[in-house]
This record gives sequence, structure tokens and C-alpha cells, in this order.
Amino acid sequence: MRILADENMDELTVATLRAAGHDTLWVGEEQPSTPDPNVLQWATQESRLLLTYDKDFGEISQRQRQPAPYGIILFRIGDDVPTDETALLITHNVNAPINWAGQLWVIAIRKRPAAGRTPAPAS
Repeated sequence: MRILADENMDELTVATLRAAGHDTLWVGEEQPSTPDPNVLQWATQESRLLLTYDKDFGEISQRQRQPAPYGIILFRIGDDVPTDETALLITHNVNAPINWAGQLWVIAIRKRPAAGRTPAPAS
């Protein structure tokens, strides 16, 4: 799959996607500080699925009606999910047999308490 990873994706996630055989460009490596609308244009011009943590892409694609013909996946990752686990989970989701094209997908990944344990009460 052809992927454009937003600048906010970490290096380990990009490496994991590449190791899984995805043709992955990373904004942080290729063109750091590119404005979000230009990142979406870039993904469109290069026929790439855009991966990001940035909620602004929802605004750009949905409210401003800037198309995302190859799709956007907005990941919402819990602070308690380690980076190496995040990289594997993102890659696993991208590998799912889903037609991402033309859609904004929001995928939330949170750690669950271990079996038999109750989460600590919020303070």
C-alpha cells in the first residue's frame, strides 16, 4: 500500500510500516513543517493513504470539503500504549482488508486493564 505518514507519526511506526512492505513516505523525513492542507494535497497527488494523529485533517477533509480520494486514518492512541506496541497496532490496522479510499477513518487504541484488575479511580 502507498502511505503518507504525517510528521507527527514516529520513526518506529514508519519503519514498521516499511518493514511490512508498505511504500511509506514520511512528512517528517521528506518535507518537515508542511502545512496540513498541503500534506493532504501531497497524499492525493501521490495516490497515498494519509496516516495522522492530527484532528485538523477531519476539519480539512469534512468541513472544508477538501477531498481525500485515497483516505485518511486518524489514530487516537492512549498515553498508556507503548511506542513499539503503537507501531504494531497501526500497521495491523493498515493491513486490514478495508477499502480506505475516500473516507476519513478514526481508530482509537487504548490499553485495557489486565484481567481481574480494576482501573484506578480518576482523581
